[in-house]
Amino acid sequence: MCLVVPLKVRKKLLEPRGQLLMEDGRIVRSLVKNIKVGDYLICQQDLAIEKVSKNKVQLIRNALQKGI
Repeated sequence: MCLVVPLKVRKKLLEPRGQLLMEDGRIVRSLVKNIKVGDYLICQQDLAIEKVSKNKVQLIRNALQKGI
């Protein structure tokens, strides 16, 4: 089973093009278009697969902290 977590985009990298630096320090490639610094993405390994709202991020993080 894989656990995916929402991460905040810290920086868009110029080289290699199209990669993003996330809040936990990992660098990911994105399948999602129109990403801005500050957006939250669901990331699995080195791939961003979905953009999520701040409200959904808070719900997910709360559930993970409670062990749900």
